[in-house]
Amino acid sequence: MEKSLQKLTLTDRRKLEVGGVLEIISYNDENITMYTALGNLRIGGENLEVGAAFSENGTVEITGYIRTIHFCDNKSGYADNFISRIFR
Repeated sequence: MEKSLQKLTLTDRRKLEVGGVLEIISYNDENITMYTALGNLRIGGENLEVGAAFSENGTVEITGYIRTIHFCDNKSGYADNFISRIFR
């Protein structure tokens, strides 16, 4: 399988197209976490919605007000971060 390129296109903080998405891990109207070709990606904001379903090249469209885009190098990074915050 050919490795997908990761590409992010943000338009007016209201529409984000993400390429190279392998899996959407979780989402609600404030946070979307996905596993991409280069690791985890977390999108934070308000009224977030996952629009277009995965296309053949792994592209996802997100709409809403986008406040943050956070990259993590490993798939377990968010779980580790969450657990470490609980035990502080």
